[in-house]
Amino acid sequence: MSSSPRSLIAKTSAVSAATLGSRLLGFARDMGTAAVLGAGPLADALMASLSLPLLARRLLAEGAFNAALLPALAAAPDDERAAASANATLVLLCMILLGFAVVGALAMPILMLVLAPGFSFDGERADLASACGRIALFYLPLAGAAAVLGGIANAAHRVFLPALAPALGNAVVLFAIAAIILEGLVATPTAALVMAACAVLAGIAQLALMIAAARKAPASIRISAGFDWPAARAVLRASRPALLLAGLPQMRIVLLAVVVSAHPGAVAALNYAQRLIDLPLGLVGASAGAILVPLLTTGAGGTGRGVETARAVLSALGFALPAATGLIMLADPIITVLYQRGSFTAENAHFTAFLLTALAFTLPAQGLEKVLGAAAMSHGFGRQVEGIALVSLLNTMAFAVGFGIGFGPGGGAFGIAIPACVSVARLWILLSSRGHLVFDRAAKRQVLGMVLGCFLLAVVVLFLLVIWIEPEGTFLLAVRLGVLVAAGMATYGAVWFAFRPRNRPRAEAIDPGHT
Repeated sequence: MSSSPRSLIAKTSAVSAATLGSRLLGFARDMGTAAVLGAGPLADALMASLSLPLLARRLLAEGAFNAALLPALAAAPDDERAAASANATLVLLCMILLGFAVVGALAMPILMLVLAPGFSFDGERADLASACGRIALFYLPLAGAAAVLGGIANAAHRVFLPALAPALGNAVVLFAIAAIILEGLVATPTAALVMAACAVLAGIAQLALMIAAARKAPASIRISAGFDWPAARAVLRASRPALLLAGLPQMRIVLLAVVVSAHPGAVAALNYAQRLIDLPLGLVGASAGAILVPLLTTGAGGTGRGVETARAVLSALGFALPAATGLIMLADPIITVLYQRGSFTAENAHFTAFLLTALAFTLPAQGLEKVLGAAAMSHGFGRQVEGIALVSLLNTMAFAVGFGIGFGPGGGAFGIAIPACVSVARLWILLSSRGHLVFDRAAKRQVLGMVLGCFLLAVVVLFLLVIWIEPEGTFLLAVRLGVLVAAGMATYGAVWFAFRPRNRPRAEAIDPGHT
């Protein structure tokens, strides 16, 4: 039964509020982590050990798995068969992930040689990373179980509790950070071990929330329904393109961390910078999902679907271009205000800001990659999307290694933009050549307006940075940063307003501010 527009708006608003709360708690978590561990060997060790759990969270805990699970549940002839599919998917996915966690824990020193080859094999970073990794890897089966149960809840139109899961995980970590500070364990190996254990505790808390969300749903887990193993295998096969697409940003960071791990503090600084990229990138993904839902459900064809995809592309650019410009212009003050305290020194802040600047150049391409990939999969091009994603990872490895060796961590971060741009070009050609991506003159005018708006944004922010000398004190720094951000947003918004579409037919209106 379809939801009413009012119900859909209410659910979307609830999920958006939960997502925003999670992002804010995530920033608080990262600020606390930076304060208790800094950006030196301890933080390097923890970030290296968390690379696979973070990747699993990106793949499984943020809804990408639903693209395969929900159609399988919907295709089941009755609730019993849907429950049998869910049962088998839960068991099969958790067995695979638990097996990987056990093998990884036993071979952790070897795994660390792959994930962070720059760490000395018998040095402090490698030993601590191995110890933390043995703990944190057991987040993987918890994430798998939570993904299946969250999909069951979503299939029953229960969206709020699953959307709260990331916020709950962040809250667990914040509680641990407070305990570390109160116990006087700041900048100690024990603090890193506690933070690694929090990954597992957060997974347990999120799983409990998903159990509550999926309880008594039509396809809820129950032994009496049996196990549909062929359906489970089909779900895992069908999930590959969506999981690859969702995980590309984090996979690129993992590959880049491998390259820069020999530089002290680079792994931690890279992860702190990526957290700031994740916020606008996540908003781009949410915007794309909201706009492409009609494309997935209405069955409109031809130019109509091509226009819907163009709307999503413009929406992504409408978020990503000004966000990237702002992050490039304000990297130093942003990192200083958010992270420079406790064990996180001014030197750490400048290095992290440099990496943030480099990563910000990749943001528009990675945002478009999300939108175009989702559109391509909705048109049945899952195999092509999977191939493009795999080639992109190979290109990332080549460019990250080449640029990282030649120009250091910052060069490697800049190198990420090239494979992302190549993927965007391939997806663009795939869709436009088949009539699934249609731009008109008004849409091109809007793109011009976005570019002009970003240019003026940069000019205004640069002018204010020159005339407003950096003050003393965290509060005044935060006020200055807030004014700079507001001025940049107002400038971009004024230009966008001037270039907005006017008097266009409703079906063809393309609005990058529409989400």
